[in-house]
Amino acid sequence: MSHYRPCAGHCAPLFVAATLRLMMGVVLSQFALVSHAQAPAPLPPSAQSLGSSANSVLIPDRGDVTVLKLDDQLRVGKPINDGQALTFTSSDSIDGIVDREMRLKGRAQIRRNGAVIKADEIKYDPDSDVANLSGNTEFSKGNTVFKGPKARFRVDAREGEMEAPNYELRDNRASGNAKKLTIQTADVFVFDKATYTTCTPENLDWYFTASTFEIDNEQKEMVGTHGVMRFFDVPIAYTPYFTAPTSNQRRSGVLAPVAGYNSNNGIDITQPYYVNIAPNRDLLLQPRVMGQRGVQLGAKYQFLDKQYSGNLMGDYLPYDRKTGTDRWRYEWQQRQNFSGDLLGKDGVPNTGAWAGYANVARVSDNRYPTDFSQSIAGAVTNQFRQEVGTTKNLTGSLSNWTVSARAMTFQTLQPDPTVTLQSPYNILPNVIAAYNNRLTPAVADASGKYITLPTGPATTFSTDFTRFAYNIGGNLAATAPGAYSQADRTVIKGALALPQITPGYYITPKMSFQSNTYNVTPYNPVGAPAAQGFTIPTFSLDSGLALERDAAELKGFFGRDMLLTMEPRAFYVYTPFESQAQTPLFDTADAGFGVTQIFGENTFVGNDRIADNNKLTGGITSRMIEANTGAERANVTLAQRQAFTGQKVGLNGTIANPTTYSDTLGSASVRLLGNFSTDVFGQYNTQLNRLVQTTVGGSWRPTPGRSLNFGYRNVWTPPTQASVQNNQAFVPSATTTDQYNVSGQWPLTREVSILGRWGYDALTTKTQNTLMALEWIRDCWTLRTAYSQILNTSQLTTTQILFQIEFRGFGSAGSLPVDIMKLNVPGYMPTSKPIPPSIYENYQ
Repeated sequence: MSHYRPCAGHCAPLFVAATLRLMMGVVLSQFALVSHAQAPAPLPPSAQSLGSSANSVLIPDRGDVTVLKLDDQLRVGKPINDGQALTFTSSDSIDGIVDREMRLKGRAQIRRNGAVIKADEIKYDPDSDVANLSGNTEFSKGNTVFKGPKARFRVDAREGEMEAPNYELRDNRASGNAKKLTIQTADVFVFDKATYTTCTPENLDWYFTASTFEIDNEQKEMVGTHGVMRFFDVPIAYTPYFTAPTSNQRRSGVLAPVAGYNSNNGIDITQPYYVNIAPNRDLLLQPRVMGQRGVQLGAKYQFLDKQYSGNLMGDYLPYDRKTGTDRWRYEWQQRQNFSGDLLGKDGVPNTGAWAGYANVARVSDNRYPTDFSQSIAGAVTNQFRQEVGTTKNLTGSLSNWTVSARAMTFQTLQPDPTVTLQSPYNILPNVIAAYNNRLTPAVADASGKYITLPTGPATTFSTDFTRFAYNIGGNLAATAPGAYSQADRTVIKGALALPQITPGYYITPKMSFQSNTYNVTPYNPVGAPAAQGFTIPTFSLDSGLALERDAAELKGFFGRDMLLTMEPRAFYVYTPFESQAQTPLFDTADAGFGVTQIFGENTFVGNDRIADNNKLTGGITSRMIEANTGAERANVTLAQRQAFTGQKVGLNGTIANPTTYSDTLGSASVRLLGNFSTDVFGQYNTQLNRLVQTTVGGSWRPTPGRSLNFGYRNVWTPPTQASVQNNQAFVPSATTTDQYNVSGQWPLTREVSILGRWGYDALTTKTQNTLMALEWIRDCWTLRTAYSQILNTSQLTTTQILFQIEFRGFGSAGSLPVDIMKLNVPGYMPTSKPIPPSIYENYQ
C-alpha cells in the first residue's frame, strides 16, 4: 500500500489514490504525450582538482592533465582612441615605395580600431593619408556596412567618398542605395539621391526615397530632405524634411497612426507623437480627429525616479458638435517615497519610512466613457475615484506602529437612463493607527527545506477613524447610499493569536474583538433612524495537516518526478449574536462565498457588520507538484461549512428565520504540459438543491501566437432585504449572471493571424461584445484591422472599425489596436520584435 512520506509530519494511507488516478488518467491522456527524460550522470569528483587554480581544472579521464577552462562569455575590451590604435594591412601582393605610395592588390584590406576597408586594389599614400579603392570596395564599422565600385578615404581622419554605394544598417535591419556617399567622420554619413528600407531585397514592399539624408551612427538618427514614402511602388506620403531613428532606442517622433470608423463618432483617426524627454520621462501626444464630434487633444506623461513614479494623462475636446459642450477627462497616478521605502529588501518595514500616493480620475459627463473609450473595460466604466493618501512607519519604542491617512471621493456616472447606479459615501478623511508585533519576515532554516516562523503570540491592534459625507441634495435621491449626509465612525480592533506551525501540521487559536461607535448627521432629521454601535468578540481555531508522497504513477503523464499532496483543514469560529439592525452601512458588503471566504471569520467585508457565527468548516486540498521545480500542475479543493446555529445578522437587518444549511464548495485548477489549463468553481446549495455559483474557464496556448479561451459564469443571488436606513428596496432572489465568453488567436498562414471574441448574456439574450481582428505580418511591415461591437447601455451599442499599418524602422505600433486585442483576447501575443543584432554579428 502506498503511504505518504513520514518527513511530511504524518503517515496516512492514500485512500483517494484510486479516484485521483482514474480521474487524472482520463483527463491527462487526452492532452499529454508520454515522454521520458534523464539527465546525464555528472562527472566523478576529483580530489586532485581541489587544489587547482581557479582558472584551471583537472580532467580525471585524461590522466590528471591540467587544461584551461573555457570562458562562458564574449568579453569586450576597453575602447581605444584612434590616435593610439595600430593599422593593419593584408593582401595577396604588395608593392610600391616606402613612405610614399603603397599598392595592395588582391583581397586588399586596411584595418584600424574596428574599422575595415576592403577592395580588389588599394593605393595608399602615407603623406596625404589618402587611400584610393577600386573594385568591390567595402567600408564597415560596427554594424554599418557600405559597398560600391570605387571609393576614396582618408584613413586617419576617417573621411571619404564612395560612388554608387549600397549600405546596410544592421542595428535596425535597414538597407538602401545612393548615388554618392560622403563620410564626414567615422560616424556621420551623408547620402545623395538615396533610398531607405527595412525590407529584405527579395520583398521590397516599401521604401523611402530622399534627395539627401544624413545618418549619424553615434546618435542613431537619420535626417533627410524631400522624402517620399512608397508602398508597393505607389507614393503614399511626402515630407520636405524628416528625422527617424536608426536603432531600437527610444527617440522622439511620429508613431504609426490609427484610422477607423466609430458609429458614435464617425471617421476616427488618431496620430500619436512620442516625445523622449529623458531616460526616465516621456510624453505621448495623441491628437484625435472624429468626423461627427471634432478634434480631441490627448496626452500621457510618464515619469520615474528613485523616490517617485507615476503618470499624468488627459483628453480635451473643445467643442463636441453632437452635444454642443466641452468634454474632458484627466487621470493622475503617483507613488512617492518621502523618506525611504516602506519595506526593506528583506520584507521588514523600514522604521521612519514615509510614503504617499495619489490616484485621481474624473470625466466631464455621464456619457464620456461610452462615447470616447475604445475598449470594453473603458466603455463600461461607471465610477471614477479621486484618492490621495500617506503611510508612515514610526520609530523608536513605537517602531511596531504604522500610521496612515487618506481622503477619497467618487464620481458615479449614470449613462443608462433606465438603470440608476448607487453612489458610495465619500471618505473625508480616513485615519488608521495599527500595531503589529510580528514585523520580522519568515526565513529558511539551516537545511533550507523549511521556513522558520517567529514564535510566540501574534498581537495586532488598530484604531480607525472615518468621516463619511454625501451631498444628497446635489445628487439623484435614488442614488443616495443611506439616510445620512455625514457620519463619523470609530473602529477599534484587537487580536491575539498563538500559532503553532510545523512542517507537518499547524494549529492557530485566536481571540479578537471589534468595537464600533457612530456619530451621524441625518439628511432629514424628522424620523431619521438611529445609528447603533457595537462591541463584539470572536474566537476562532484554524488547523490543518500537510501530507505528501512521491507519485511515480504520474511520471508517465508529465515525464518528470511528481509529488502528490493531501492537505485537510478544519476551521471553527464562534461570534455571539448582537443585533445590528440599527447600524448603518457605509463601506460594507457581502464577502461572497468562495474558497477563501469559507475559511474566514466574517461573512462580510468592511467594518459595519460582524456576522454571528457558530460554524465549523472542513475542507481538503490535493495538489500535483513537480518535485524539482515546485511548479503546481493541479489543485483540487472541496470544502463545506456546517452552521450549528443559523446566522441572524444580515446586511440590511436581522434575518427573521435563519437556517443552518451550508453550501458546499468545489474548485479545481489544472495546468498541463502543452500549455493547456482549466479552472472550475462551483457552489452547491443543499437546501435549494441547485448550483448557485458556477464558473468554468479554460485555455489552450500550444505556442506563442496560438490561443483558444472559453469562459462561463452563472450566479444566483439570494433576496436582498429592504432597509430605509440604507436606502435599499427589497430585491427578490434571481439568477443575476449567465454569461459565456469565447476568444482566441490563431495563425492562418505564416503571415496572417486572426483574433476574435464573442460575449453572450443568456439573461437578456443579447450579445455583449464582439471582436474580429486580423494581423498581417510581413518582414518589414504589419497590418492590423479590428472590428468591435460593444453593448454600452440598454439603449446604445457602439460599433467601431480600426485600421493601422506599421512600417518597421519608422516608429513602433500605436497603442489602440494592440490594447484592444490584449483586453479582449487573453494570451494575445502582439507582433514579435526582431532580436537585436549582436555586436559580433558583423565581426570580421
